[in-house]
Amino acid sequence: MNHDLADSYFYALTRVIDAVYQEEPLEDTLYFLVSLASELTGSKGGTLRVLEQGSFNLKVVASYGLSKVYLDSGAIDHGRSITEIKEGDVIIINDFENDPRVQDRNAARKEGLGAVIGIPFTVNETTYCILRVYFTAKKIPTHEEMELLYSLGKLGCLAILRAAVSEM
Repeated sequence: MNHDLADSYFYALTRVIDAVYQEEPLEDTLYFLVSLASELTGSKGGTLRVLEQGSFNLKVVASYGLSKVYLDSGAIDHGRSITEIKEGDVIIINDFENDPRVQDRNAARKEGLGAVIGIPFTVNETTYCILRVYFTAKKIPTHEEMELLYSLGKLGCLAILRAAVSEM
């Protein structure tokens, strides 16, 4: 791995850890996390969505670099995504034009998207989330990028849990 890239990843993780530890507002922490995931992987943008028990709605809790029109479009099949999230399956779609999991190709095309990496996490026994980063073209992630995304996602889960405990 490139030394400068390793430094960037380390610095990013340190800053997110500080935000979680210092109990920065949850919305700010999650936005920061998604922006770092997007910028450090060279993606166009990203989202963090939460699925709560009894719901089939993947609520956007943080987004970066994507339009509201795209976020509201439901471009990726939520039904299939929910199953994959609960099973812990990493989602990689490298061909938005032909992959059947993409429901609204027109919305993806208008947004300039061609690929997505989605990594699911279990926040607690009733809440799940997925960190997605969207690319303009096919993306084969490196091992280091996947490790970074896993680490950022886990920190997002900790931030959500910490905020829930603070509200009690």
